[in-house]
Amino acid sequence: MGAIKRTLQNRKGDTFVFILILVFFILTLAVILIEYFRMESLYQQVEYVLQRGVNSAVEYAMKDEYRRDGYALMDTEVAKETLYDYLYESMELDSGLNKYAGDEWVYELKIENLHATESPPRLTLDGAIRTHSIFAFLPGEIELPFSISSVNTQITEGGSQ
Repeated sequence: MGAIKRTLQNRKGDTFVFILILVFFILTLAVILIEYFRMESLYQQVEYVLQRGVNSAVEYAMKDEYRRDGYALMDTEVAKETLYDYLYESMELDSGLNKYAGDEWVYELKIENLHATESPPRLTLDGAIRTHSIFAFLPGEIELPFSISSVNTQITEGGSQ
């Protein structure tokens, strides 16, 4: 603490340099925090919309004619097609699974694995969201991995009679 006090009282111009360095570190920290929260917000938004899409694809692809007999079966091809329709129509992704806001590229959805099972009805989507920083001095692309799954189970006990 004494060294900082001596630097601030120094008349050689060291105080100005010290303040510039301090401001630089504060601005750098602010930029890092802003970018972190922007990425976290983007990730949460995309994950939420993808979860809705996976859930609706499973529900749409259920074979209702088997439910009354106590079987939970799903048409896996219909579930996959419904999910891709959701990605193109509701999320407004292009054929390369890129999202644009106007003319500006926002992110790309990279699907690494799409696995569906008929019984138990399950749809699992694994992949990553590829995006870039909004600050020009932070180069490179960032990948945020995700794994989303939806299961439709048959409940045979409980409930109201």
